Amino acid sequence: MTVHPLRLALLTRNVDAGRFGTLVTRWFARQIERSADFKLDLIDLSAVPLQELPARIAEADAAVIVTAEYNHAYPGDLKTAIDAVRRPWYGKPIAFVVYGGRSGGLRAAEQLRLVFGELHAVTIRDSLGFHETDFTADGEPTDHTTPRAAAALLDQLAWWARPLRDARERTPYPD
Repeated sequence: MTVHPLRLALLTRNVDAGRFGTLVTRWFARQIERSADFKLDLIDLSAVPLQELPARIAEADAAVIVTAEYNHAYPGDLKTAIDAVRRPWYGKPIAFVVYGGRSGGLRAAEQLRLVFGELHAVTIRDSLGFHETDFTADGEPTDHTTPRAAAALLDQLAWWARPLRDARERTPYPD
């Protein structure tokens, strides 16, 4: 039996050079590319038109949201993007890689869990949260355990993604 790679949508707000979010996104994308479980679809929300987003999410077996925390929350343009998709989120596993604020972005992740629960998505309990001091100038984590944490998150995401993909293929998610 051949196990096809899972399609993983990695959503980020932009990948402009010199931004901390770009550094985090690129590092995490490298972690995904090292995984045999996933085929990466990097979605830069600043470049992808909102009308294209539902189809990209519909094709994905799972998603990871990379976002900053602003004022104890996630950015409004991310909420607009999430809401533009709606039904393709149903029955999909979602993980979070967050950064910023005193919490390292974890308050943004907690609010996103509420939103994705409403969208019938399954959020992975563990997330990755970062402060700007958590990376070297070369874009590598300062904590040597961070790659293991990323691998564990991806393993959990794959564990959920396979049976949920199979379930969606057998039976459409109920309205």
